[in-house]
Amino acid sequence: LQDRFALHLYSVNGKHLSSIPLDEEVTAMCLTEEFVVLGTMQCRLEIRDLQSLRAAMPPVPMRVPVHSVSITKEKTHILVGLEDGKLIVVGAGQPAEV
Repeated sequence: LQDRFALHLYSVNGKHLSSIPLDEEVTAMCLTEEFVVLGTMQCRLEIRDLQSLRAAMPPVPMRVPVHSVSITKEKTHILVGLEDGKLIVVGAGQPAEV
């Protein structure tokens, strides 16, 4: 069961840039210029650096599986759609801004 889930980063020309194994099944993904935001079946929201794929912060626990993630145009909030139909709004700025 090792390496069951993984995240791979490719250039627009198809060159493999990096990979990272994941412990959880990704059910939602959204990209910005700097970050990749992942929602998982195991009820977590992860924010990773787009270049290194390393965690940019500790995962944010949700109570139910994540079905969708979206980032507002201003990049100030992350909208998280959950399996139970709820919409969670997470502040995405620096702690002082949120």
